[in-house]
Amino acid sequence: MGSDNKKNSNDKTRKTVDLELKVKKLESELSKNKSILEETLKDFHMCQGRLQEIREEKTVLNESLKEFELMKLDLKLLNTQKVRDENNRIQHRIQITKKLLDEAREELKFQEKVIKDLEELKVLDRVRKKWPESLIVYKNRL
Repeated sequence: MGSDNKKNSNDKTRKTVDLELKVKKLESELSKNKSILEETLKDFHMCQGRLQEIREEKTVLNESLKEFELMKLDLKLLNTQKVRDENNRIQHRIQITKKLLDEAREELKFQEKVIKDLEELKVLDRVRKKWPESLIVYKNRL
C-alpha cells in the first residue's frame, strides 16, 4: 500500500504538473491570440477611419462634380444666349439694310422718272420754265 500511495502521489503530482503546463500553454496561446486580436482591432479601426475619409472625399468630389456640371450648363446657356443675341442683331441689321435698300430703290426709280420727264420736256416748256411736276417734288425733297 505504501508503494500504491507513493504511486498515487506521483500520479497526482504528474497530473498537476501536466495540468500546470497545459494552463501555461493555454495562457500563452491566449496571450498570443489577445495580441493578434488587438492588432486586428487596431487595423480594423484604422480601416474604418480610412473608409470615413474616403466617404468624405467622395462627398466632396460629388459636390465638385455637380458644381462643374452646373458650370458647364451655365456656359452652354451663356453660349446659346450669345448666339441668340448675335442672331437677333444680324436679323435686325438685315431688316434695316433691306429697308434702306428698298428706300434707295424707290429713290432711284423716282430719279429715273425725273430724268425721263426732263428728257421728254419740250423746248418751249424749257423756255417758259415750265418744269415737270416730278422735278418740283424732287427739289422740295432736298
